[in-house]
Amino acid sequence: MGALFSLVLCLLLVSSLALAQSKKNNRGSRSKSVAAQEAKPSRSTGLIVKKIEISGQRKIEKDAIEARLKTKVGGPYSEELIKEDIVSIFKTGFFYDVQVNRQISGSQVDLTYNVVERPSISEIVFEGNEELKSDELLEASSLKAYEILSMAKLRDGIEKMQKLYEDKGFFLAKIEMNIEDVKKDENVKVTFKILENDKVKVKKITFLGNNKLKDGYLKSRIATTEGGFFSALSGSGAYKQDVFDRDAQMLRYLYFNEGYVNVKIDRPQVYVTPDRKSIYITIRIDEGEQFDVGDIDFAGDILFPRDELSEAIAINKRKIFSYEVLQKDLSDLQAKYGDLGYAFANVIPRTRINDKERKVDITFEFDKGNKVYFGAINVVGNSKSRDKVVRRELRIREGELYNETRRRQSLENIQRLGFFDEVNFKTSTPPDKPDILNIDIVVKERNTGSIQLGAGYGSVTGFTLQGQVNQSNFLGKGQKLGAGLNVSSDASSYNLNFTEPYFNDTEWSVGGSIYQSLSNRYDYSEKKLGGAVTLGHPLGDNLSASIRVKDDTTVLDPVRINDSLTTDTDLFPLSTASGETRSVTGILEYDKRNDRFSPTKGVYASTSLEYAAFGGQINYTKGNATGRYFNKLFWDVVWRNNLSYSFISSHDNDNDPPFNELFLLGGPYSLRGYRFFRVGKQVISNKIYNDATTVAKYPNADDRRRYATRPFGGRQQLLYQMEFEFPLIAEAGIKGVTFYDAGQAEDEIADSSIYSDIGFGFRWFSPIGPLRFEWGFPLRKAESSPDSVVFEFSIGSPF
Repeated sequence: MGALFSLVLCLLLVSSLALAQSKKNNRGSRSKSVAAQEAKPSRSTGLIVKKIEISGQRKIEKDAIEARLKTKVGGPYSEELIKEDIVSIFKTGFFYDVQVNRQISGSQVDLTYNVVERPSISEIVFEGNEELKSDELLEASSLKAYEILSMAKLRDGIEKMQKLYEDKGFFLAKIEMNIEDVKKDENVKVTFKILENDKVKVKKITFLGNNKLKDGYLKSRIATTEGGFFSALSGSGAYKQDVFDRDAQMLRYLYFNEGYVNVKIDRPQVYVTPDRKSIYITIRIDEGEQFDVGDIDFAGDILFPRDELSEAIAINKRKIFSYEVLQKDLSDLQAKYGDLGYAFANVIPRTRINDKERKVDITFEFDKGNKVYFGAINVVGNSKSRDKVVRRELRIREGELYNETRRRQSLENIQRLGFFDEVNFKTSTPPDKPDILNIDIVVKERNTGSIQLGAGYGSVTGFTLQGQVNQSNFLGKGQKLGAGLNVSSDASSYNLNFTEPYFNDTEWSVGGSIYQSLSNRYDYSEKKLGGAVTLGHPLGDNLSASIRVKDDTTVLDPVRINDSLTTDTDLFPLSTASGETRSVTGILEYDKRNDRFSPTKGVYASTSLEYAAFGGQINYTKGNATGRYFNKLFWDVVWRNNLSYSFISSHDNDNDPPFNELFLLGGPYSLRGYRFFRVGKQVISNKIYNDATTVAKYPNADDRRRYATRPFGGRQQLLYQMEFEFPLIAEAGIKGVTFYDAGQAEDEIADSSIYSDIGFGFRWFSPIGPLRFEWGFPLRKAESSPDSVVFEFSIGSPF
């Protein structure tokens, strides 16, 4: 019992001592806490900011710094706000250091923000750059003198200059930076020391292991090219790492398109020669087996009958699997759902590779999402074109249910205007409105003005100068304004035209033109002066109709054939073709080209009928039908086709149509293997044939007959042109072309009367338009154009 009492007493004594020590420690802690509060006030002190001072700044205005402070005079003091102030000042990038001093007086506190400014760049110097000018490097770097020094900007500038050197072919260029203090004004001088090294060219690209896809095909599809004779002009052969990285992905894509879904492409081996001027690239490929298309199925949110979905895709109609076809099918299926308002419908291709049967089974899994409505539609980047020029091409409206087909039509319509280099629809959804889709139509303006010039010399026309000035987006309103001239030793013509495609903001188009021409033909001279007005209206998305009213006056005069002869008026009755012409023309056009100025895909068709009467002296009926087809084939080859048929007739059987309105072919815009207007109906002038001067000059009857044969023209014209246009030096805008032309102009056209030619040429898409150099070789000689080859130079597209 005594022992137990002693144990309890000891425990009580220890507890008492521990409690006393705890109280002592608490008092000490409280004393330290109070001392800390006195040294550094907290949010609970209730202090008011009495004064704010800015110290240490030299170039930055005090007001600019104070504007970034959340702490205000007369407001409560808060450590949290002080921290935010410091962060805000640092974010300007103008300061190395920011510290805040506090002076407490009663319930008020004075604050001093002590800042240490970064120096300014007083000078930017480049050393060692011989191939690139300092101005080029400075512009590429985006750096400017007298800016505040920023190491991040300097590093970014070096990367941009390095990229510029790579683009110019200097893959091994090195750039180092040196920052030197300028004591007198506390600024710095930045010096970029450059070691350019020699320009590096890709000498050879070697593929190993490619048995199915040949070297030529693979090389033609990647952007990295081997250097050649024209490298200095075209920039080909340059090695750019980022471009080559994309090329590796392109190779994989090409194999996927041919069914090689297990292809393996090793990391390319790049070898730089010891002289550091050439690069040899080796790419190893394990093609694997070719796979066919297997079973096709659909799953998920299926909103259409399975037969309809099967009809909408193309992958099931192929034997060999193609990644490109699969991607197009996904786009088409998404469009079907998008036309029902499901803008965010997701179609996931679940593929299963059956190695045993070498087939790819595909299940299209649909997640329709929610229906969406068009929200705000804005036009961005149109520095020249007015908003309405873009908006009137839209087939979508704000507030409507989303429709993918009409969205795509809107995009295509804007692209077809030809006013913009780039057109993109950027979409966004407001956070609080998930069923609304806003669209920013982002455009990049292109130069819509063009100057086309052409010069040549022919045995008939002599020296010829052609010129045309066009502005297809006049004043940014989408209006078309053009003027042209054609001057030669025997002819001249002038014209001025204007078109308002949306008259008074309606769908009616109104245009007008005035023209004057003078031409000395073989057997007579012709003067024309007149004008025309055109009124048109769309009949659908790609179909339009128009009416043109024309009124002009024609004067035909005789010319001297030789010393003793003038015009054979028996053959060319000048009075019957002289006088006023009043006509009305109906025109129907269908245009679904992807670009009106340089199409690579699409169809264009037109038909017109002109009726001349209405009190004029010249009466006739003239018709035309034209069809054009464009398609991009392999390797960026564009297949171009043009088929045209025209006719003219008189209003009664007693009179012929005016002979100066008849058709003739030949030259750079029709049959390129024949001289200007030398193909068509030819007639013999008995007056010239029997003339004494002619007999003396051409005693041989055949020679005299050829001399007396005159190009007269036919009542019908048929013309077909086919071209294959392909890039030669893509970087320089130089293309090659091979062509075939066939046609005739006779009163009655028969197969036996068709003339045709083949040829080749080069086109340079220069700032003033396409320069055309073409050589045509007639497949059937024409007596009126005996040349074995005809060369023509002109500017402008053929059709």
